Amino acid sequence: MKIIIEAKELSELVESVALKGRYFDGGESKNGMLSAHAYLVVSENRLQIWNADNTTICGLNHDLAEATHVSVENGSAVVDIKKTVKYLKGFTGVVTVEANDFLFVSSESSNATLPLVVEHSHQPMIDMLVEFEKTVRDVNVTFPTFRRTTFETKLHVSSHALSEATKGCDVINTARYKFDYNDNTFTMSSIKTDLDKYETTIQPMTRDGESSTVEFTGFFHGFFKTVVNIYLKDDSPILFVSPTRILLKAPYMDRS
Repeated sequence: MKIIIEAKELSELVESVALKGRYFDGGESKNGMLSAHAYLVVSENRLQIWNADNTTICGLNHDLAEATHVSVENGSAVVDIKKTVKYLKGFTGVVTVEANDFLFVSSESSNATLPLVVEHSHQPMIDMLVEFEKTVRDVNVTFPTFRRTTFETKLHVSSHALSEATKGCDVINTARYKFDYNDNTFTMSSIKTDLDKYETTIQPMTRDGESSTVEFTGFFHGFFKTVVNIYLKDDSPILFVSPTRILLKAPYMDRS
């Protein structure tokens, strides 16, 4: 694997799939991240970066600058997110990144060598979303099917509106959220008790499908920077899709 890219840009891309933020931890939330490792893939002059744990999978697509295409080499690698970001911050401007037996980062004046991770701990989860994304990106598919779940609601919202709604819900400090789409109204809420809760309405740009309600946990909104399609079905996985990013979360099912 070989790419040429701005060091700061690559650092931000790798760090974004860590999904660093607040996570559900019983009655309250705590700081956390998705997993410590990222799976990088280079193919057809595009860089993909993926991450996952046992309930969440995320990925992004980044088209490499046309001027660098002649130097691009396809391949893949698993890297330690914190260490890779730390080393990239030691560079400014354009760097060449190569992965063979180790990760080698170089510029005109500096270079660094980092060990690679043998395998991502949730590679099967990542492989599943990599394949599923092909269906999601098919313009002829309105409601994609993930495994045995065919989504029944599609909401097109701005990432800013989603972020503001999430910030409101976070006053409850649980990192546990509920999306409810009913009677053409999309609400987001966070509930600790019947007397300790927050609810807000999000105005979608467009909407399609039937009513759905899903509860889920963990950081998500900061991963997106533009518009987002949200796919829902009652008590099923929740899917977020933007032009270059995708995130799938398992539903939260309260067993208490």
